[in-house]
Formats: sequence, C-alpha cells, structure tokens
Amino acid sequence: MRLKIRCGLVLTVLALELILLCSSGILAEDDTISSPGPMEEQMANPPGLGNPEVHQIAVNVYAVTGLYHPAGDDVGVSAGIIFADNSIVFIDAGMSVASGEFLWQLAEEMMAGDEDLYLILTHRHSDHVFGMRVVKEQGAKVIAHRILKDWFGQMGDRYRQFIVSKMGWDAERGDEILGEVLLFPPDHVIEHDTVLTLDGEEIHVLATPGHLYDELSVYHPNSKTLFAGDAVYQGIPPHTGFGGPEEWRLWISQLERLKQLEIGTVVPGHGKLCSKNEIDRNIACLKDEISKTK
Repeated sequence: MRLKIRCGLVLTVLALELILLCSSGILAEDDTISSPGPMEEQMANPPGLGNPEVHQIAVNVYAVTGLYHPAGDDVGVSAGIIFADNSIVFIDAGMSVASGEFLWQLAEEMMAGDEDLYLILTHRHSDHVFGMRVVKEQGAKVIAHRILKDWFGQMGDRYRQFIVSKMGWDAERGDEILGEVLLFPPDHVIEHDTVLTLDGEEIHVLATPGHLYDELSVYHPNSKTLFAGDAVYQGIPPHTGFGGPEEWRLWISQLERLKQLEIGTVVPGHGKLCSKNEIDRNIACLKDEISKTK
C-alpha cells in the first residue's frame, strides 16, 4: 500500500552549523540484539560507525543507539526502523555513510525485498542526515520538514566540507569517517503534525520546534514508541546552542505536548533508550537555562 498523508510537529562544532545556515540566506530567523564488547567494537567497526546497539522494541519496531558522533559514545546518535506489511520506514540516518549502511543492512536481513521504503529525517543536522544516501539510493522516499528542501538543495557538498573543516580533519580523515556523503531534498515535506498510514499502520510525524525550527518527532502508537530526535536528550543536557529563551520556551511547550502521548519507550536523539520521565528532565534543564538569562 502506498503512502497516505493526513495533515493535522553537540555541541560546539555542530553549533557552528547555525552560522552557516544564516550566512547562506536560507533562513531569516528493550531487548539488545547486538552489543559487542569494547575490544571487539574497536577491531570490527569502521571509524565512522561508532558502537551501535540494536534494540527490538516491538515485533516490527527497532531502535539503534550509539551510532557515530565526534563527541564520543556518551553522545551517540540514535535512529529507528519500523516495518509495516509492505513498507519500511527509517527514522534518521546517522552522521556517516557507515551509519547508513549499518541501518540498511539491519533492515535488509528482515525484508522481503519489494517493500516501499521511506526515510524520515527529524532535522537537518549532519549527525542525523549524512548517512541518508544509502537508503535513498535503494529507492526510499525522503520525508522531512519543508526547510530541508531549501537547505539540502542550496548547500550540497558545502555542508560536508564545513563539518570536515570545523572538526579539523584533513580530506583523508573526512573521507574515512564520513564517507561519500550525498544529500537529497525531501520527496515529501511536512510543516504540521502529519499521520502517515502505511499498510493500515499509523505513524505520527509531529512538528516539535525548539532545538531547531525544523525539528520533527515520530510517534508509533501501536508500540507506544516515541522517536524524539533532538527534542529529547538522554543523560546529557539538551543542546540549546541554536536559540535563546524564546526558542527554549517553545521547546518546553512541545515537550509538554509530547508528555500527553501514551509512551512506553523514548528513543532520544542522543543517549540510551529511556522512559517518559526523561522528558521532564529535559524540561527542567531548559527552564534552568531560561532562568540564567534573567
């Protein structure tokens, strides 16, 4: 069954992406399936993969935590995969081609081979999108906020070059970690809460601005799973470097809205799987940041 849409929502180096965005003129304003030990990971994993762990949340729902991030394992990037009868939905693609390949290989082991493929990007930051080419080149339709259409269309390879430069990598190291990154404008754009119906399975894509204006969260009602993107951080403070008190208040309002959902598992943008209580911790952190500006 094809997609049906019903419309109704770290760090110093990555913070510099906002400067690039403004200068470009684009914007005016749990079961763990695999968890190799540290020595095994060091020997087996390519530099741009990180130390991923696969978690089966439900029969057809998987989360991956610990994908590569330059700040280390504590800030590991998360992603997700939801299987419908004849469709597969990827949620985010990691910061490297190696991360994208890991996600694709995980899905490929369980797919028939003729499913419709979709990739939902929770926001435009490099650590969530640089692996997208792997799934896109397999035929996936990309779903993202409207802002990403201009962002990817105008930035092209400059975005990758920017990250390599700001990380202080030479070209060889950039290739080794990131791989041959290609960015593709979304096939479907979203600005408001949207329900995707795939083979009778509902997937709610929620506009949750705050971390960035183009932030999306993905809720799967059947498994009570929230793929929060960078709306929620686990174990570390939310990254507030892309806004000020006005954006943080908006962020808090979206987190309060997410709390109303029936949630069994939160897949944060960074960190480990967690409970709904982590949303309250993020709210407290944001309120503390606001208090420091008074």
